[in-house]
Amino acid sequence: MRKAKLITALALTVVMLVAMTGLASAADMKILPDGDIDLVPSSYVETTTHMEDMTCDGTQRTLIVTVPMGDSGDLTFNVTDSWGGSTTGIGSVSHSYTPAAGTTTYDIKVEIKAATGSEGESYTLYYEDIQSGIWDKASASVPTTAIPEFATIAIPVASILGLLFFFNHRKHKKE
Repeated sequence: MRKAKLITALALTVVMLVAMTGLASAADMKILPDGDIDLVPSSYVETTTHMEDMTCDGTQRTLIVTVPMGDSGDLTFNVTDSWGGSTTGIGSVSHSYTPAAGTTTYDIKVEIKAATGSEGESYTLYYEDIQSGIWDKASASVPTTAIPEFATIAIPVASILGLLFFFNHRKHKKE
């Protein structure tokens, strides 16, 4: 008798776990473009939060974009959704939006601006939809601006001046 109750309880537990797994959201979030995002000081660079297989019921949702480590104050975020909402924040941003009931796939634009003087810095960005718990992360960096060496500029300039002198010298020789 005791063994039968144990098997029944175990069977019910397995059925409940299978049912709960089937109800769990298969929602997915992807930050585009893929790979390392190259930021530009004092200019916005556009990324997209692409969400699919969402189950929207017409209630308000929240997208949080944050930089958990490093100097997050170097970055300014501007988030815009297709429902007319826009939010700006420094270091992180919490953006509220309300997709229509039945919406399953949508994109939210996230523009990122690096501060002047942040050249050479790297960041890890986290985007999270609070209601569903789905999230994605991306790497971003601000490339350094290379200053050319003297020889890189001097040799072409000397070559051009030499050619001008050579052709000018030949022109005066013919006269």
